Amino acid sequence: MNKRTLLYLILIILFHLSFWFTISSNLTIHPDEADHWVWSQHLSWGYFEHPPMIAFVIRLFTEVFGDTWYAIELCSQSLSLITIIFLFLLSKELFGWEAALLSVIILESIPMFFIGSTILTIDSALIAFWMMTAYLFCRGIKEEKKGFFLLSGVTFGLGLMSKYTMILLPAAIFLYLIFSPAHRNFLKRKEPYLSFIIGLIIFSPVILWNVQHGWLSFKYQISKGLTGGEKGGQFFFFIGSQFVILGPTLFLFFLYSLYRGFRNYRDHNILYLTVLSAFPFFFFSFASLRSKYTDVSWSDVALIVGVILMGKILLDVCREMSFRKRVSIYLILFMPGFLISAVIAAHAMKPFHFIPQHLDKSLEMYGWDEMGKKVEEAFDRYFPDEKKRYIISKEYQMAGALSFYTPSHPIPYSFNKSERNIWVKAEDIVKGPALMVCAEKDCNEAVGYAERLFHEVKEVERFEIKRRGEVVRTVRVYICKGTKT
Repeated sequence: MNKRTLLYLILIILFHLSFWFTISSNLTIHPDEADHWVWSQHLSWGYFEHPPMIAFVIRLFTEVFGDTWYAIELCSQSLSLITIIFLFLLSKELFGWEAALLSVIILESIPMFFIGSTILTIDSALIAFWMMTAYLFCRGIKEEKKGFFLLSGVTFGLGLMSKYTMILLPAAIFLYLIFSPAHRNFLKRKEPYLSFIIGLIIFSPVILWNVQHGWLSFKYQISKGLTGGEKGGQFFFFIGSQFVILGPTLFLFFLYSLYRGFRNYRDHNILYLTVLSAFPFFFFSFASLRSKYTDVSWSDVALIVGVILMGKILLDVCREMSFRKRVSIYLILFMPGFLISAVIAAHAMKPFHFIPQHLDKSLEMYGWDEMGKKVEEAFDRYFPDEKKRYIISKEYQMAGALSFYTPSHPIPYSFNKSERNIWVKAEDIVKGPALMVCAEKDCNEAVGYAERLFHEVKEVERFEIKRRGEVVRTVRVYICKGTKT
């Protein structure tokens, strides 16, 4: 074991965790994280948009650490740590210690990971299981041991339980086996197929849930990601966004690494990474030509595996260079991403005045704790004897965030995409009084929704959330009670 490399890896991880703590302690959790926490309070084998793994993982951490912000953030960083470790292990397995350490450095220079890991998303679990599966399957074909294939089937199934995108990994591995003369014989062996079947068995409760709910989440994901858009409408946005989430120079180097990878296809290690990176990246690039909605994170699984490929290509490119030239290339590649991350981090801790509020994404993670206290006071003031409390909003992000930060944790219900509220039905919330909270711009629409359900919808409070003396969010609170039916 290379002790110096291991020491450097530990120092990088400690820096990553210290940075996370500094940023997270200055912000509330993101409303999407709060929404996933709501899922964890109402466990199911499926939800409107996604499979249930994120809810299971959050439930595990909150059972240990309570319904607190640091339980959510510890969950996020645990998944990030798993990603780092298995990326390091896969890179070491393929190319050695030096490439493994460089891969981790490249990973930390990517804003998508360095900054993005401070937020717990569906992709956090997906990426962790993707890297575990890629590593275990690689060990399986290298050492021809059945145990690695069986374990890769387990992690594949858990990845499917995290996000449906996981199905692209066995498709990419199948393509690799076709194109790799060294491992094509595995197409005739049972182990890869057994691994796939194990994954489907683990995933089968999600399939059954969708059958029982009219294929709810399957239909939603297909309609969102593969249909409904103008031809080519999202493609340039998708490609352009990669320059931000990966860093402008690293994204160009990622494309160059794919090119070098295909040219060096005779090296089965390079081919493995090239196919596992290229297939999901080009799949979503083509999907963006038809989709009505494009998520910048679609490519994350391609980019994460691509980090290892970039590390290998970078070592090969710089091998014969002088130390000065090598450092110059590293700075050109890594510094833009680190600067993007540094600017975002600095703004999160001490906001820049020149950024307009409508462009300031950090506001999505500000003020929810203060709002939760005010909502709790409103519940105590207007419904002091009601044990079962409901919080209603137009948007699920606000309903989820207030449910998390209001000490009594009222059950949330949102009007937009009402199918998401699988834990409560409209006919249930009208049986007892509820509070509706809405952003000022949404209140007219929200009141219209509420008046279809409740006999009385009455505004009772209005309050503002300020940051450094400037109003950043204005909300209204309504009493909703009495059913119309």
